[in-house]
Amino acid sequence: MTTNPAADLTVYFDFSSPYSYLSVMRLPDLVRERALTVRYAPIVLGAIFNKLGWESSPFKSQPLKMNYMWRDMERQSQQLGLRYRKPSEFPVSSINAARVVSADPYADWIPEFCQTVFQAYFECDRDINSPESLIQILDGLGLDGEAQLRAALTEENKLRLRHLTDQALMCGVFGAPSTMVGHELFWGNDRLEDALDYAQTFKACQAGASFAAA
Repeated sequence: MTTNPAADLTVYFDFSSPYSYLSVMRLPDLVRERALTVRYAPIVLGAIFNKLGWESSPFKSQPLKMNYMWRDMERQSQQLGLRYRKPSEFPVSSINAARVVSADPYADWIPEFCQTVFQAYFECDRDINSPESLIQILDGLGLDGEAQLRAALTEENKLRLRHLTDQALMCGVFGAPSTMVGHELFWGNDRLEDALDYAQTFKACQAGASFAAA
């Protein structure tokens, strides 16, 4: 597993979350502009919903809210220049894709992998949980897809993803995407820039404190 020093922010997301798609597609450019480091933290949002007493996505039980979300996704995607189209099935299991990330979260190919998986679901309406789809995506990134998937499906890594999901819940995460900066939680794609601006300020304050203590 690739190691990395503490990141400036952690982004919790689910590959079947529409607003996570909007955030993760924008994330690499936004953190690069601000010279920040990010920890990609996939979670199983359905498990969090269950622990909060919901059987599935809250959108499923509120048709008006669901209809609004799909129209909002069209507007936001058009504004951001993304090739979004409504998937034929929602939500879907994406636990295997999440396991691929949790197996090596700091690898340099993780941002592109995450974007490619989101594109497969929200732009091409593909199955993003099947081993065949994931191997194809990984191979397309120049990796050994079968080896990466084997590492992702070990019992050790399955437990790692469960712990990551539990950690998100303990941090107060109740939906996706959610961004943690220190002890501050920012929920939603529309709060991503706020989280990044806060991370810049937080990082500068930490650097100033370290300089003063030297």
